[in-house]
Amino acid sequence: MALTMFGSNSKEVNTEKISVVSESREAQYNPKIAALQAEIAEAREKLQQSEATMLELQKKLNEYMAKERQIAEVMILAQINAQKVEAEARAKSEILIQETDEELRRKNQEMELLRLKSQHFKKELYDRLDQYRSSLDQMADISEEITFTPTVVSREKKPAKSLLAESY
Repeated sequence: MALTMFGSNSKEVNTEKISVVSESREAQYNPKIAALQAEIAEAREKLQQSEATMLELQKKLNEYMAKERQIAEVMILAQINAQKVEAEARAKSEILIQETDEELRRKNQEMELLRLKSQHFKKELYDRLDQYRSSLDQMADISEEITFTPTVVSREKKPAKSLLAESY
C-alpha cells in the first residue's frame, strides 16, 4: 500500500477531497442558498398577500355583480311597470275621450232640440200675436158700429111677489 500525503488509502483521500471540496462549495453556496430561500419565502409571502387581495377583490366583484343584477332587475321591473301605467293611462284616456264625445253628441242633440223648440215657440208666439192683432183690428171695427149706452143698476131688492106678478 502506498502512503499518500493525506492518508493511506486513496479512497479515503478521494472521500476527504470530495468532502473538503463539498465543504468549500457549501461554504461558497450557503449564502446564495440562504439568499434564494429568503427570496422564496418573500415570494411566498407576496403570493399569499396577492391571493388574499385577489380573494378580497373577487368578493367585491361578486358583490358588485350582484348589485348590478339587482339594479338591472329593478330597471326591468320599473320599465315593465311604466309600460303598464302608460297602457292603463292610454286606455283611461281613450275611455274618457269616448265618454266626452258621447256627452258632446248628446249636448249637440239637446241644443238642436232646444233650437227647434225655440223656433217652434217663436213661430207660435208670432202666430198668437198676429191673432191678437187681427182680433184687435176686428174689435176696433165693431166698436165704431156699436155705441155703448150706459145703464143704471140698482142695488135694491124687489119683493119676490111683485116680480112674479109682473112676469104673468
